[in-house]
Amino acid sequence: MTMQADNNTPAGRTKTPGTTAIAVQSVFRKYYFTQAARIEVPDRIEEREFGYMRFGDSFPAAGGAMVRHLAFRSVGELVASLIRDPPADVFCSNAYYRFPANEMREKEWRGADLIFDIDGKDFDLPCVPSHSYLVCRECGFSDLQENLHGPQAGLSFVCPSCKASRPNITSLPCTKCIDASKNEAIRLVSLLSGDFGIELDRIKVYFSGNNGFHLHVSDDSFNQLDSQARSDIVGYLTGNGLMPESIGVRKAGDRGFAIRFPRGGISYGWRARVAKKLKIDASSEKKLEHIVSQKGGYAGFRTELERIAREEGLVIDPQVTTDTHRVFRMPGTLNSKSGLAKVRCGNIGSFDPFTEACLLEDQEIITTAKADVKVRLRGKTFRLEVKERSILLPAYAAVYLACKGLAELEISS
Repeated sequence: MTMQADNNTPAGRTKTPGTTAIAVQSVFRKYYFTQAARIEVPDRIEEREFGYMRFGDSFPAAGGAMVRHLAFRSVGELVASLIRDPPADVFCSNAYYRFPANEMREKEWRGADLIFDIDGKDFDLPCVPSHSYLVCRECGFSDLQENLHGPQAGLSFVCPSCKASRPNITSLPCTKCIDASKNEAIRLVSLLSGDFGIELDRIKVYFSGNNGFHLHVSDDSFNQLDSQARSDIVGYLTGNGLMPESIGVRKAGDRGFAIRFPRGGISYGWRARVAKKLKIDASSEKKLEHIVSQKGGYAGFRTELERIAREEGLVIDPQVTTDTHRVFRMPGTLNSKSGLAKVRCGNIGSFDPFTEACLLEDQEIITTAKADVKVRLRGKTFRLEVKERSILLPAYAAVYLACKGLAELEISS
């Protein structure tokens, strides 16, 4: 379904500075009032630190203040707080503390869930410039990135309207973007289960609410790991530091290397992934010797392993996993970068975030486009043109575009 522009602004409506932030916050309040059951209560809620990001006056161009060191004894207390003063974003610590509301040095850390963040922007997909916009931080002018001299336009951007520089870059993820993140999440689940032995029911996969996926591991075997141990897990998953010795190639002899497969074989973990790429098995010592020679010996083969690691390693945010004091977006809450919710994925392969995470109401809001834009949500296509004065959109579509910085919203006078 395509929604057409309406040039007649309904009576009784006015637009004043800051109304976009007020309108979005109002829609968020109604969500938390009517959809509180969607908020997923974390284990040991009374031991968690909570935080939230306030709405800025010029939402979304200027973010609000971050508030941390909050504690709630129940989800009821949390929901009451969200309805009373709806934040732009809601966060909950992966860590457990004795005193979660105290300053960091006084919290008394008791452990932390293992978490992972997969963000679509980290894949550098060729489709991104065709659905990314540069938005001026000063006057709000926006246009497609590819219309402003390609993917590097942001580096030399000068606003045609006010001559300001340093724009925000906002993207409307397409199916290819979401699929890339989904595939990476599927690979991560496979590695955590196959290589680390984590039971599948201990791994929860969530859509982040914007352009990626979060994985939460609830397993007591990992809760006490410090930052270095979690960094080692990240290193393994990304293939960082993969050495020739791991596949049976070591420095030795007149040729500069020798081949001796590990006693444990090469049929699991990174050994299996490398063996598959090289098309070898446990009986292929001679073939591997030939491959190493072709690559220029030990040093050349190490360079080849680094290339394989880049291809086969996972793309995850290392800081998210290694930070044992991080506050992480809370499941069931709204993401201010999109107005979509962070939701758990039942079947990630068939998961459609533009339907299953698009949970805001249908009530219409007067919307003014800041750029020519087309977006598809809940199976409906919405087209806005900047030359049109206004358009009536359902709240879920209006808020999505406002959160992206591509529309302004009006509220009742």
